[in-house]
Amino acid sequence: MFVEWLTRLLDSCSFLSQRAKTLSAEILGILVFALLVYLASKICKGLLHLVFNRTFFSKKFPHFMEAVEKSKILGAAGYALSALVAIHLYTVFLPLEGAILASFMSKVTGIYAAACFMWLFVSAVNVLDCMYGQNPNVPLRGVFQAGKIIIYLLGALVIVSILISKKPMYVITGLSAAAAVFMLIFKDPILGFAAGIQLASNHLLKIGDWITMESHGADGTVIDITLTTVRVQNFDNTLVNVPAYDLVSRPFQNWSGMFQSGARRIKRSINIDVETIKFLDKDLFERLKKIKLISGYLKEKEAEIRAFNEEHGNKESVLNGRHLTNVGTFRQYAEAYLNSLSTIDHKQTCMVRQLAPTTAGLPLEIYCFTATTEWLKYEGIQSDVFDHLYSVMPEFDLFPYQQPAGRNVNQAARVVFTKANQENL
Repeated sequence: MFVEWLTRLLDSCSFLSQRAKTLSAEILGILVFALLVYLASKICKGLLHLVFNRTFFSKKFPHFMEAVEKSKILGAAGYALSALVAIHLYTVFLPLEGAILASFMSKVTGIYAAACFMWLFVSAVNVLDCMYGQNPNVPLRGVFQAGKIIIYLLGALVIVSILISKKPMYVITGLSAAAAVFMLIFKDPILGFAAGIQLASNHLLKIGDWITMESHGADGTVIDITLTTVRVQNFDNTLVNVPAYDLVSRPFQNWSGMFQSGARRIKRSINIDVETIKFLDKDLFERLKKIKLISGYLKEKEAEIRAFNEEHGNKESVLNGRHLTNVGTFRQYAEAYLNSLSTIDHKQTCMVRQLAPTTAGLPLEIYCFTATTEWLKYEGIQSDVFDHLYSVMPEFDLFPYQQPAGRNVNQAARVVFTKANQENL
């Protein structure tokens, strides 16, 4: 034994007591032991870096080597190997029994080994996290974070059992009484872990998805999924952290289905002033027949309505026969116009329909799908459609409803005052 050899060397120091000689020998042995463990860690780390930093690994496994560098697993592995060296050399430098510092050093060595291996396992999980945590199809970052929490808990359990010189099961039994407290402390990680499993297994969410969750002010792209939160970068570049459990317990909108379909919906209404709705008179009918998109429709309807009215109609009242309306003809034109556009996906539903009238007029809803999901192109197509429809409405003697503004009131007042002044004159 190294300590016994040092004790014999110190026997020549007659001014020291036997206990002082033994304690001095043990302290020197501990210092030499610590120096050897430190050198072993440095040598192991150097060898591992020398092996894995070769060009071969960088070219063959670039993603893996990047994860190794970020996680610093080589340093953790070097300390883990030095812990194995410490366990095997411990009895050489300090006897298990009879030594004054035996109990203290055994605990220190055990704690050092437990901490080194805990660091190694956490670094290994970090490697997996770097490689697969940002997988857009199956976000596993929450699972890896839960694994690290379990490793930390097991490492803490081993360290506590070493400090109190009890078996780990004894510590677990003692902690069972505080289970309710731990459940309260780790409520969010537990709920987040369960929610993360549901999100991943049911393919509800993945990195890169565009989601909308009004309750949390989220409207943007998912950039990270962790154990307890989902980070969303809004389109105004602000960041929102949404609790993972809320994505399971509360409704949110995921737009990934829209991108997968390749088509994006247009659903917007034009409010028509009901006072401009009327039957088509002869002049308006002849003018609209010149429009190519609905000329065939109008000719067919003209023949159909003439035959019906000749058979059943009573010319004493316009209500006794069938007639076309300007709003119905405009609706037919809008639908024909949408069907003529190459930017509209004609495999999807395309229609123009009336909604229930409101105080703002009669809503005429445009319901169709663009042939692209790109945001800029989609907005351009939607704007072009409504630019055109608003522009052609006067051709049908229709006008959109618009609430009076200050300018309208001023113009109306001027007309009234002008007429009043002319009458007075």
